[in-house]
Amino acid sequence: MESLNSISEEQQDLLRELANIGVGNAVTSLSSMLDDERIDMAVPVVKVEPLQDVPESFGDPENLVTATFCEAECTSFGLVVVFVMPLEAAQKMILRIMPESSEDMGEMERSLLMELGNIITGSYLSALSFMTGLTFNASPPKLGVDMAGAILGTVIAETTTVDDQLILLKTFLNVENNGIEGSVLILPDSGSLDTLFKQLGAM
Repeated sequence: MESLNSISEEQQDLLRELANIGVGNAVTSLSSMLDDERIDMAVPVVKVEPLQDVPESFGDPENLVTATFCEAECTSFGLVVVFVMPLEAAQKMILRIMPESSEDMGEMERSLLMELGNIITGSYLSALSFMTGLTFNASPPKLGVDMAGAILGTVIAETTTVDDQLILLKTFLNVENNGIEGSVLILPDSGSLDTLFKQLGAM
């Protein structure tokens, strides 16, 4: 894989297009989930980053985060799609949808986060399918709650070998002026990031 400093403008543009399509898909599904409330989503950060540097983007490595993730395969390669939110943001989202909920991460709360994460990760997989023409077969989503510094280890331990670089798409979700931040990570199988860019038409 090329060094991060040599990622081309064309590759950046394609990643932004991927992010915009993924966001558009997610807004449609989330609006229905949230009783048609007004939702704005933006992706202010789009980049390729070394795996070891990503936890720092979540803030203090000891802060708790939630991560919903699934594995997906096509004929050319496999990847993992992860949606990460600070625990505080996840609790805020839960209360938005279930006002009677407590701050405890019970079965109903975890189920709701799984559904939310499934919408986000599925939206980005749909965007990848649209842009590459490939069909991705996704595993059922899993949910992890851990410190930011450990969450990638948790994800990697439960999935296949991933590349040492990944695509980081920081997202900002605004529901009726209630801002919630998160990150979408796309982790290709080892050695497959170049293949993904080729399928996107940027190699």
